[in-house]
Amino acid sequence: MSQGPIRVHPDVLRDYSAQILERTGMPREAAARVAHSLVEAELRGVSSHGIMRLLPYVKKLRAGGTKANPDIRVIREGPTTAVVDGDHGMGQVVGTYAMELAIQKAETYGVSMVVARNSEHFGAAAYYAMMAARKGMIGMVWSNTDPVMAAWGGKGAAIGNNPLAVAVPTKEDPPLVLDVSFSKVAGGKVRLAAKKGEKIPTDWIIDRNGVPTDDPNELPRGGALLPLGHKGYGLAIISEVFSGVLSGAGVLSGVIDWLGVPDKPAYVCHAMSAFKVECFMPLDEFKERVERMRAELRSCPPGEGYDRVLVPGDIEFELAEKQKDGLDIPFEVYQDLCNLGDELGVDKSLLTASSRQ
Repeated sequence: MSQGPIRVHPDVLRDYSAQILERTGMPREAAARVAHSLVEAELRGVSSHGIMRLLPYVKKLRAGGTKANPDIRVIREGPTTAVVDGDHGMGQVVGTYAMELAIQKAETYGVSMVVARNSEHFGAAAYYAMMAARKGMIGMVWSNTDPVMAAWGGKGAAIGNNPLAVAVPTKEDPPLVLDVSFSKVAGGKVRLAAKKGEKIPTDWIIDRNGVPTDDPNELPRGGALLPLGHKGYGLAIISEVFSGVLSGAGVLSGVIDWLGVPDKPAYVCHAMSAFKVECFMPLDEFKERVERMRAELRSCPPGEGYDRVLVPGDIEFELAEKQKDGLDIPFEVYQDLCNLGDELGVDKSLLTASSRQ
């Protein structure tokens, strides 16, 4: 039987994870960036893109499929656009580079779009969109992934559950942040259920024969995530266009399973856009209008079975506030962290001393 979760302080988890990544050859600043993104996802309740990803990231770095110290560069550029080659570096490092460039261009020209190719899994898309929101801009992020989702009406994995994130600057917390993928559930949630030995709802995945199943282990055996209806499938295709097709790199089956083939580059692609609000209206006026919009939506009477009406970002912000002094990490994931420390010579007592069941 699985043991209960282990509580670890977010700051300690960031430092420990960064040290693990440094031992794989990553520069300190890059390792800190990846660790920060993982813990931020964990704080926001996006555990499918949180600290459970550290182990496969390390495996891929050590196998050579991801470069620890890539030569990221701009290969095509206009005043408001750019194409970035990530040189198969960590997705968080490539994604940050691309969004920082998009913000820089939007600061000068108002609107920008930067596409990045030859990247890797970049974690939670909201992380990059919020970079723009903190600069008084609307941030929008698309990415493709390796095929893990069935086509609408099809069987077998045909397309990624390609995420979209949008972050909007606001006057008051929480920020307005939408972060969605276009399958019924993130693949990471299925894999976490498998790690914990749990069953899943039968509308999450299909097995290799196209039959719905409650066994999460069927996903890596030729199964596929189910799309969020025909609309989710359509939006996944549009995400593929903005990220994969437009960047000139991996599209659909041209994106490699980063979990299953750790010694090969994944060819993941991203698209980062920034919209400078002050090019449209004063930033304070915009924020006031956003607050009035949110207040009107939140004031809607709740329907049966609901105690209130929410807007994007509410749940994640509240959870992050609740967990800021301690994250409950599944025991199985905690064991992976300790084993990584043993293998790479990082003192796991950092985690032990700051944790409790």
